[in-house]
Amino acid sequence: MELAELARRIDAISARYARIYGFERDGDWLMLKVQEEVGELAQAWLAKTGRQRDKGHSPEEIEERFALELADAIGMLLAFAQVTGVDVERAMEAKWLVWDRRTNQRDDALDADERALEGRALRGERAIEDDERGEPG
Repeated sequence: MELAELARRIDAISARYARIYGFERDGDWLMLKVQEEVGELAQAWLAKTGRQRDKGHSPEEIEERFALELADAIGMLLAFAQVTGVDVERAMEAKWLVWDRRTNQRDDALDADERALEGRALRGERAIEDDERGEPG
């Protein structure tokens, strides 16, 4: 499944939850939910790494809780992106995947063309290297 499709589906589930429980699901609510879920993820991480009591849970249950809390945090971030109009795939390309095309990850060592890659990716433009190789962007 594509990330954009996953974000759309999670956003729809989140919207349905808000309708059922009768509250406004706006950017503020979603940001607070992101914070809540990251806090729960931190608790699960502490349990997983043995720095919190296990509360009677087996190692397998602790591992599963960690995975589910990670999914909650990611899900709320994806819903937040949908509501705020962020194209997650394009933003990830601009922020993270642009480094696949860079030979040096130090910002101070990048030339002007390399620095421009992040902005081009965010705008959905092809990278210079793709243009030079004649590959589609």
